Amino acid sequence: MAGDSPTGLIEVADGVYAYVQAGGGLCVANAGLIVGPESCIVIDALFAPSMTRAFRSEIARVTEKPVRLLIETHHHIDHTAGNALFPEAQIISHANARREQERVGTDVLELLRPRIPDLVAETDGFELRLPDLTFDGQLTLHLGDRALRLLHFGPAHTIGDALVLLPDERLLFAGDIAFHGVTPLGFEGHIGSWLDVCGRVDDLEIDTIVPGHGPPGPKDDLRRMAGYLRTIREQARDSFEAGRTPEEATAAIELGEYASWTDSDRLPLNVGRLYQEFRGEI
Repeated sequence: MAGDSPTGLIEVADGVYAYVQAGGGLCVANAGLIVGPESCIVIDALFAPSMTRAFRSEIARVTEKPVRLLIETHHHIDHTAGNALFPEAQIISHANARREQERVGTDVLELLRPRIPDLVAETDGFELRLPDLTFDGQLTLHLGDRALRLLHFGPAHTIGDALVLLPDERLLFAGDIAFHGVTPLGFEGHIGSWLDVCGRVDDLEIDTIVPGHGPPGPKDDLRRMAGYLRTIREQARDSFEAGRTPEEATAAIELGEYASWTDSDRLPLNVGRLYQEFRGEI
């Protein structure tokens, strides 16, 4: 579903780029680049070293300015394993993201190895690099005359999601709060709160969203993703209240148009997380 759009380094505003990887599936994330008068800011460092090196090659194609700051949108390893390949940059994240990254460490790699063995093999022996700086709530950064606002609207895909808003460009790097044409993954999220966060994003004065997975697009793409979350939450709630198991709830869900999205097999994980939400465990 997300494989027919342009990939690579795409200029989405003057001096602002989305780095889009084809497909947008498991551990195939997007990144961002903002070029300033003297230095650059990168948003997310990707997963396998080959991915991060390809991204760095694209950066070198458009600018010789050094990367001085790396913004981490959340702690998941498909966005952070490449941190060590930006040794010249300081890393900033939401405080919860740093705590979660430190807590989880590299254990998740063994869970991923059966699914994507070649990519995980690339990460063997990699250095886990944590953020140097953290923020709570929101923070404004300045790169020359350009302002960037880092926003945290509460639990969503994780408990430490950071949005990167460029208000003058009416542009948002949403990290994994947004999946465009790719099934969102809520195994560490709170889907009810995620829907609330989507509503707050919808209220922002923006024209373009760069998602964590899938192609950049307008707010309508995020609304469609929210529609998926709402659809499965409502149907899972009905099953929960009827006393069905998570497995029975998953089997009963009608995905409709969302069945064709990349990684639609994430449904059992999402329903399992919803049951935790309904039981008040998260």
